[in-house]
Amino acid sequence: MATKGKDMAVWGLDSKRLKRRVIAMLRWLLDPIRRTPVVVTTALLTLLLTVMIVNLIQPVDAAHAERSAGASASSTATVSARQFPKAHHSGKSESSASSAKKEQAGERTKVQKTEPAGASAQPVDWLKPSQQVDYPDPAVHPGLSLEVSLQDQRVYVRDGSQLLYTMYASTGMDDSTPKGSFRIQSERGDHFYNPREGMGARYYTSFLNHGVFLFHSVPTDSSGSYIKEEADLLGVRPSSHGCIRLTAPDALWIMQSVPAGTPVLVK
Repeated sequence: MATKGKDMAVWGLDSKRLKRRVIAMLRWLLDPIRRTPVVVTTALLTLLLTVMIVNLIQPVDAAHAERSAGASASSTATVSARQFPKAHHSGKSESSASSAKKEQAGERTKVQKTEPAGASAQPVDWLKPSQQVDYPDPAVHPGLSLEVSLQDQRVYVRDGSQLLYTMYASTGMDDSTPKGSFRIQSERGDHFYNPREGMGARYYTSFLNHGVFLFHSVPTDSSGSYIKEEADLLGVRPSSHGCIRLTAPDALWIMQSVPAGTPVLVK
């Protein structure tokens, strides 16, 4: 028992000494911090925090800047591609477009000058003259001629270069109306009928082969009545077997007023 009590007393002394040594060591470690001024400590901590924040922000800013640069480049390329798809052809395109507009305007002007009144109305009233003006007087126009346009499906009455009158017409199907320069012939009459074709016409005037190729009215049937289905094609497309179909009054004027020998141009 005495030995045991002595050992515990020794352990107690050693513990106290150890505590004193630990406390002394801590004081030695903390003493420099205690002696450091508060301002310096604060400055060091601030600097440390700043460095940490900068290191955190810089990668984010760099990534953002890289994405922005990529988006900007893509946007610039897209805008460039949309605004200038064919820059090296722009001058030619604008010139072509301008020329096309001028040509269209010229064609519209030409049509307005040569078309009969009400030319846009379809079908044509083949019981009336093509125009609401008097027919030309051949005695006043010694240079009178008839020009047949296969493309326009029109007959232009001219005196030299002067356009006097425009008539609706229907020429031969499958280019059966001969092209060339001809003259009005003496064969003419009030009415004819062709049993082989099953139709005839009124007010005919020959211009080729003496009664083969004629100017005449829209077709009639065996009873002399106009065939409406055929007449409605007047001025629209070729529909005859080679002759030149006209409104009834236009055909009558040619039969009665246009003298033999008058030039006829089919083109």
